Amino acid sequence: MKQTFILLIFTLCLSLTSAAQEDTRDLGRGKVGESELKRDGENSEMDSLGYNNVDSHIKTWRLSDYGTRKYILNVDTLLGNIHNSNPIFQRSIGNSYLGNLGSPYQSTIFKDRVRNQSFIFFNTLEAYMNMPKEVLYFNTTTPFTSFYYTTAGSKDRAETRLRVLHSQNINQFWNVGINFNLISSEGQYQNQKTKLYDFNLFSSYEKGRYGAHFVLSQNRIEINENGGVSADSLIRETTTAPENIRVNLSETKNKLSNFNFVANQYYNIGNGKDLIIDGDTSQIYPVKVVHDLSYESDNREFKEGVVNKDFFKNTYLNNDKSADETTLNKFSNGFHIIFNENQNKKLSFGARLGLLNEFSVYNLRRLVGENSFSQKDKSIHNTRLMASIFRQSGINWNWEFSGEYFFEGYNRSDYQLDGNLVYQFGDSINKQNLKIKSQTRSNTPDFLMTEYYGNHDQWSLNLDKSKELLLGLEYEIKKYGFKIGGQINNLENYTYFGYDTIVSQTNKSIQVATAYIEKDFRLGNFTLSQKIVTQKSSDNDILPLPDLSIYSNNYYSNSFFNGALDIQAGFSVYYDTSYNAPNYSPSTGQFFLQKEQELGDYPKVDLYFNFRIKRTRIFVIYEHLNAKMGSQNYFSSLHYPINPGLLKFGLRWTFYD
Repeated sequence: MKQTFILLIFTLCLSLTSAAQEDTRDLGRGKVGESELKRDGENSEMDSLGYNNVDSHIKTWRLSDYGTRKYILNVDTLLGNIHNSNPIFQRSIGNSYLGNLGSPYQSTIFKDRVRNQSFIFFNTLEAYMNMPKEVLYFNTTTPFTSFYYTTAGSKDRAETRLRVLHSQNINQFWNVGINFNLISSEGQYQNQKTKLYDFNLFSSYEKGRYGAHFVLSQNRIEINENGGVSADSLIRETTTAPENIRVNLSETKNKLSNFNFVANQYYNIGNGKDLIIDGDTSQIYPVKVVHDLSYESDNREFKEGVVNKDFFKNTYLNNDKSADETTLNKFSNGFHIIFNENQNKKLSFGARLGLLNEFSVYNLRRLVGENSFSQKDKSIHNTRLMASIFRQSGINWNWEFSGEYFFEGYNRSDYQLDGNLVYQFGDSINKQNLKIKSQTRSNTPDFLMTEYYGNHDQWSLNLDKSKELLLGLEYEIKKYGFKIGGQINNLENYTYFGYDTIVSQTNKSIQVATAYIEKDFRLGNFTLSQKIVTQKSSDNDILPLPDLSIYSNNYYSNSFFNGALDIQAGFSVYYDTSYNAPNYSPSTGQFFLQKEQELGDYPKVDLYFNFRIKRTRIFVIYEHLNAKMGSQNYFSSLHYPINPGLLKFGLRWTFYD
């Protein structure tokens, strides 16, 4: 059935592509060359197109800051790292997770962690979700379709990932597209299945002074919770097959869903002029007015068919079966005015001013009397003012200073100030960047961090505002694949999930110092791509971190038949030094502190082979090659081993003419 479904989606996209060829001939022809489809990743990666004489013109972009900023991006045309099919390792080189594709995770690198989501249950799943801020908009003279598929394992332990993107123009100004993603993994251990899918319908219209962007999206996640293995020695000291190893929980699930609708419209005022930003020429008007409207609905259910009181520290409500459910509905409405920079004036910077109102309704179990609970609503609203000044068109220096202040509502008196400076020098070939960033903020913890009543976890807290100061510096030479940087975070009233699995807040001041370096070493057809992150926490009892995280990707690459065939063969290594890696609580879906044992100090090795034939990229990878070699201490989180060795196949097929 699954294979039939995949075939239907693929066939549908091919049909749409073919049917749209005639409709898009009048859009004006261009060529997809380096000016349109630039490399967007490691400099050592290989171009998948194979040739540049394709009669197609594609532009892509994302919106940020509530639709007030437009970032021109490049279509993914790279062969390198196609074998890295786990989204969490595409976001960060180090992660604590439950071992299976699609399972909850937390980055081992503090600066990469997801924090302060309005619906905290998504913090450990964010990398798998396709939210409106991630949507890629298109304007293309020919329909564009991308098909990505991976498969691994036997039928009862199968792992599948599918991603289909299709975009086409209705006319010169109006584009529509769909994006479907699926992750389905049975896992190698019992009761470990994950199933996640998201679907996006997106559209953009830009003509003259007016433009509009729309997104309709749905994310659904289902995770079987097994509570980890019953004894770590079954992994470290035996050769027992994974499917025969006892786990702690059965008939226990987390189910989450997310729905979004976003409508963003703008209107330009004044006489338009060409402005060059990062090499792209855009028509810029003196003033732009933006209206951004969004609706989000989130839901999370934790269900137990059988309650295991021996596993959970506490059971408050039901000893047989239980279901904890939390829902959030959020409506946001914002108005913004942008005064764009003018290169012909002495003071050429731009400015933004915005007013945003948010209204949220949580539905959750609440205390209504002594030991009496009821599912009730909690309404929250906020109004905030946002302002910034910026310069994006400078030859050398570009900068932005922005701030926001909550002057009314639940988050009253919260603020955030950001400063970013970029100094660019060197010619187009030897381009170098120096980046300086800073941030200070005061933030009221999310409502769910202050109140929650589940069957196994309950808290009602008066939390102080969390405060943070961040300073960062980065230097990059793109030609040599070289990047070096550092960051310091100072945290006050840091809020976290403590040793007792529930929310806690410290009145200590905690500092985190991070330094990182990336470098590609090339020796003929060989590339050694290295990424190293070192970090130090001033309080390892509250915020434990590995001292060192490494990602080493080493491969041989070459082209044959006048560029019609590219190959890449190599191996990659992931490594974290030992530290008190977190434990995981299925009842909250959150990682929490533990001092039972240190984990890490284990290299995970993957062996892969990638090749491209024209627009088709195919890979074969054997993940965790060293599972049965030497130490078998491959736990990513306490009692949660990563999956043993697994052979995986995949392909990406792109159509755009």
